[in-house]
Amino acid sequence: MTRPDPQSEAGQWLDRLLEARAAEAQAARDTALAADELRRYQKFARPGQPSAHIVQLRQKQAAARQASARSRQAFLKAAVEFVRSAGLTMPPKASLEVFVTAWIDTHVTKDAG
Repeated sequence: MTRPDPQSEAGQWLDRLLEARAAEAQAARDTALAADELRRYQKFARPGQPSAHIVQLRQKQAAARQASARSRQAFLKAAVEFVRSAGLTMPPKASLEVFVTAWIDTHVTKDAG
């Protein structure tokens, strides 16, 4: 199957899927960045009550983790709907995420997504 028409239901779900994939990648980068920053500052923190800066970094890390979880849920929802609307048949013993990611890598050009 080639890339579906953007006006079709499958095309609309593919657009949502690509947006969710980009959001998931961004959330993963944000989570890693927040964790690195927190590790850097906690290394030199004094024992006892954490500083306001450390508390802010922990809140930033928690927000990044929540964004990561939301983007993963959005990706999986869009993947389910895309596979259903496009009429794709999943191979046995393949996870939805692996199958859809491979399909995107094969059928969607890099500059289109």
